[in-house]
Amino acid sequence: MRTSWVTALLILGVVGLGGCGDDVVVDEPPAEVPVSSPPAPRVARSLYARVEVCPERLVGLETIDRVIPQNCGPVRVDPTYRLDAGSLTIEPGVVLEFEAGAELALGFLETTKVAILGSASSPVIMRPAPPEEADDAREPEPRRWPGIRLYKGAANAVIEHVILESVGDPDHGAIYIESDGVAIEEVELRGVAGLAVYVNSKGSLRSFAGNRIRDLVGPMSMFLPAASMRALKEDNELPAGSSIRLLGDHLRGAHRWVDPGVPVIVSGRVEIAGTQETPAEVTFGAGLKLHFDEDGYINVGYYDPGVLVAEGTADSPVLLTSHEGRGAGAWRGVNLYKHARASFTHTVFEHGARFVDRGVLYANSEAGVALRDVTFRDNRSGIVLYHDKIQLEAFTGVHFERTPRPLMIDPEVFAAVGVGNSFGGERVIIDEGVIERDTVWNDPGVPVELRGPIAVEGATLTLSAGLQLMVRDGFGLEVGKDEPAALRVEGSKGRPVQILGLNDRRGTWDAIHLYGGLDTPMSELRGLRLRNAGGDAAVFVHADGQAKIDDVTCIGCFSPTLTWECSATVEVGKIEATGGTPRAVARPQCGG
Repeated sequence: MRTSWVTALLILGVVGLGGCGDDVVVDEPPAEVPVSSPPAPRVARSLYARVEVCPERLVGLETIDRVIPQNCGPVRVDPTYRLDAGSLTIEPGVVLEFEAGAELALGFLETTKVAILGSASSPVIMRPAPPEEADDAREPEPRRWPGIRLYKGAANAVIEHVILESVGDPDHGAIYIESDGVAIEEVELRGVAGLAVYVNSKGSLRSFAGNRIRDLVGPMSMFLPAASMRALKEDNELPAGSSIRLLGDHLRGAHRWVDPGVPVIVSGRVEIAGTQETPAEVTFGAGLKLHFDEDGYINVGYYDPGVLVAEGTADSPVLLTSHEGRGAGAWRGVNLYKHARASFTHTVFEHGARFVDRGVLYANSEAGVALRDVTFRDNRSGIVLYHDKIQLEAFTGVHFERTPRPLMIDPEVFAAVGVGNSFGGERVIIDEGVIERDTVWNDPGVPVELRGPIAVEGATLTLSAGLQLMVRDGFGLEVGKDEPAALRVEGSKGRPVQILGLNDRRGTWDAIHLYGGLDTPMSELRGLRLRNAGGDAAVFVHADGQAKIDDVTCIGCFSPTLTWECSATVEVGKIEATGGTPRAVARPQCGG
């Protein structure tokens, strides 16, 4: 029986009045409302029709949500086929066969979700389609198909457990990517012509793991922006003799580059700089081989903080070298700027330093750097550390082979050079400058060239036994001229400290000047051999200076070995003059 509309209104009225006042009598309590969990978040419905069938053929332009179900196929793919929007899901066991000129082109116009998901026991197979009509008159030529094309709309595509057979396009690669965040795992590419994987500058890899490239026809297996290198894991199998080429890129966030088993060619500048809040951090794993072409180099911390860590081992060093082994100066090098921190362990620098005054490893401003067991081989020059605020945190086990000008360094920073280094018989070069913190110069085992005058202000400079300084014309060492300072020379028998002119002529450089004043500390010079000095004396103690001087000899000097002013306090030991030096000591003529 149909309820009249009047009855319906009365019923609704009673229900509506049930909570309106105290006059309504309720005979029974209301039923208990069951407690349920919050509703699941709503998923936006697709705009496209869902098609889940096993097609005989894929043809034409599609904008649908296509699902090709498990074990479907073989499905022939026509050259006109393209899915430009919607989604494509391919389940395990599906076989696609591509006719001549056909490719799997996805996401060219709009957002396209791509999930090609085989399994270990039932991979998806993509291969050339056999001819529909065999020609018995002649043997058919081997067929290939171009490959998979992931355009901008196919962001976050996933390709897993897939076999690509007889595939490749020399211009675009077997898998071409210009979409972001693509994951490729457990994919096998067989009989690849040209590149296996090509990621252009607009695309990126999220993961590249467990993949195998077989029978590559061509020298290069992968081409990708440097930022996608972190997607590569160690379990890929790339053909011996092939390489990966990286495009220059700006690296932000955290990156770890593992050894892919083949050389990695770097083209263009790789910039490592994050933000003030989150520095970029890049780690080179053991065995990684980076080959830089003529345009390839690395900048760290130029604009914002950046960290570079090379973690080689004795058996598997990190190698930074030139592409095609073009010899010294073939590539620029690694540059560390104000916001940079870098650490190199068991790392080899080779064929670098296109610009001699920058070296193959350059640091300036407030950069921090540590070197442990690092080799510099066949470079035009080695390390340039150009600023007194550089933080040289370690310099041990560093070896130079066939690298002239191995180390050019600030006078204060030189104090951080440790032991166990070898410089290939080449001179270390110290730049001119002012020393304002206590500094010890140790003997590096080779002569040290001083490029210009050195001043010591408010600090103590110590010259250790065996140190040999070769100074340019006009050099002078001034201690305490403006702020109280001291000089300590700690030569020993058989290992004196030597200061020699680069030009072996009398008077080519000035002298050691020890100044005095209020609170001037005592300078001590012992075991010192001077050659070619000029000025009023090779060692001059100025008014109110304090010095203890013993076992000092001047050879071929223009003036006496030692003199001082009347108000100076000087304790004189054994002082000698040889090789034409006029005399050992020129005592001042003080009245009274």
